[in-house]
Amino acid sequence: MEILVYPRALHMFMFRLKKRGFTLIEVLVVGFILSIVMAALFFSLTTGEFSISVALAKADLQAKVRLIMNWIVKDVRQTSLVEINATNNAPSENHIKFRQVTGVNATGSYTFSSNYIEYSYNETFGNLTRNEVNETDTVLRSLVFSNITQSPFYTAPGVPLNILNDRKLIIVINGTNQVRNSLTLNFNLTEEVNIRNP
Repeated sequence: MEILVYPRALHMFMFRLKKRGFTLIEVLVVGFILSIVMAALFFSLTTGEFSISVALAKADLQAKVRLIMNWIVKDVRQTSLVEINATNNAPSENHIKFRQVTGVNATGSYTFSSNYIEYSYNETFGNLTRNEVNETDTVLRSLVFSNITQSPFYTAPGVPLNILNDRKLIIVINGTNQVRNSLTLNFNLTEEVNIRNP
């Protein structure tokens, strides 16, 4: 067995090397680099989370506007020109009311349901309400759609409602949604519905 003998200087160097730690400057540099890396990670995670929030809010808004449009279009297609334009129903940019066609009688005239469908837009609160009411205006069912930003009913953009002459109804649903109170999203749909002749 061979025994190695280190010179004293080499032995002292090895002893100092084992006991040596980090200097204050090295610790500060490492801390600074780690803080930059952590800040970059935090920023990318926050940005990604905000992007997901925006995408979800946009999808939710589009679904809501499409739902409202589908309700109105389905209801309006089930009425007639004379019924929707009746004087006692007072059609306007903010309000339509009508009975739905239930069939045709022996003389070839439409028969109507006894209940009315009524859409009313409240500009102050930005709500569009769909009510099913009976002959005495008692509300039987009600749906309220919020965050609607403009009147929904037109015969042409900016033209007062005159369905009897134009025989069509232009429906504009403009909805809005907030993302974390910092970003406002808007989405609108426009659809033209031809109304049945009397």
